[in-house]
Amino acid sequence: MMTMLSMLTSQKKTKFIKILGITLGFCCLISLTGCSSSEKNDEPKQPTSNNVQSGSNEYSNTKVKTTMQTPLFILDNEKLVDAGLLEPNVYLDIAEGDAIQGAIPLKDTGWYVKQSDVTNDGRWFKNQTHLVPFAEAITTNSTYRIEDDFGNLLGTSSSSNIYQVYVKPSSEDPRYGVLIQNKIYFIPQSDVMEVMERAVETPVPELATSIPVMMYHFFYDESKGETRKDVNYIEVNELREQADYLVNNGFVSLTMREIEYFMEERAQVPVNSYGFTIDDGHESVYQYAYPILKEYGINATMFIIGGWMETTLPYELWEMREEGIELQSHSFLMHQGGCKGMGHGGRLLCVGHDEGVADTVQSYEYVDNGFVYCYPFGDVNDNAIAIMKDSGTKLAFTTEFGKIQQGMDVLKLPRIRVTGGAGINQYINHLN
Repeated sequence: MMTMLSMLTSQKKTKFIKILGITLGFCCLISLTGCSSSEKNDEPKQPTSNNVQSGSNEYSNTKVKTTMQTPLFILDNEKLVDAGLLEPNVYLDIAEGDAIQGAIPLKDTGWYVKQSDVTNDGRWFKNQTHLVPFAEAITTNSTYRIEDDFGNLLGTSSSSNIYQVYVKPSSEDPRYGVLIQNKIYFIPQSDVMEVMERAVETPVPELATSIPVMMYHFFYDESKGETRKDVNYIEVNELREQADYLVNNGFVSLTMREIEYFMEERAQVPVNSYGFTIDDGHESVYQYAYPILKEYGINATMFIIGGWMETTLPYELWEMREEGIELQSHSFLMHQGGCKGMGHGGRLLCVGHDEGVADTVQSYEYVDNGFVYCYPFGDVNDNAIAIMKDSGTKLAFTTEFGKIQQGMDVLKLPRIRVTGGAGINQYINHLN
């Protein structure tokens, strides 16, 4: 792993970062290409004379996707100036405001793309992050790459910029995570010229040292004459009471990427962070849980048994994913017996290594780039761990009781089972 390139220690440079506090706090956190010393505003520059031709912005306040390699521009002296290049199929949030010489403004930034280079494909998901930034900032090289979680190139900027650090590099992933349009993207460490201290925000947020990951299964509605079949069934009013407590008491529902970076000690999350997981992908999730999670804005992760679903991802799952319910793996066809005398007998415990890896990879492909696994029946042994390691799994959850903490084996993580009918006090005790 490369060492940190340099650390600002002089009073002069520290003061410089503080002076740019507004820039770092707004533009650098959400600009697609960061903040250069010449770009002081966090809003797109508007024309000041009739020399710049304005027009209709047909994608105002919508999400679009690039259709080809797409040039980035900035408005400088009433002219569009090249600022970088985006790859095809990159999602962007477009701001309100007129098109300038055929270019439209990216939301919360000073950057533009040609209206003819993007298309609205009907997606509506919202970018979000719950990570707490470190007291560090990076200055990039004059040209640098922007990548996604998986290392795919999204774009290249053609000017040096400053970003706050949200995810630190590691020996396995030598990249800095930064905030771009309210989502974490990555800049390779080799594209960073300098690492600096930055002024610490006040008040400093309290950070989590452990995270409860809540485990749900099925849901039902007593008003429709339905009854609880076992403790894994949660009545809709129970769920609403829990959701109301979570939201009104400042609890933060993390994504699995955020949990991954926390467990790798590469990221910080606020106190009262938690994970919300749902096993099996039962139809009652869409019918009963989804409307409540959507209403309260709670992120959740649903572990899908791919081989039990339709050949292609059903619309209901796609819709829930757009609203913040992440899809991950509960295996493809391993959630069945086959290993007599071993735990609950799930096949993953004794299946051949290559077959287990193929099943896991197939399950990740089914949910589109999955990387988190929930063991069938909660059982895990050395055979299952070896399969996880060779299938690209980043986190794997059991049904063992407890909170997750840094330093734990990320392929044997515990959770907290939510028991139907246990009451809100037990739920609160398990969270805290």
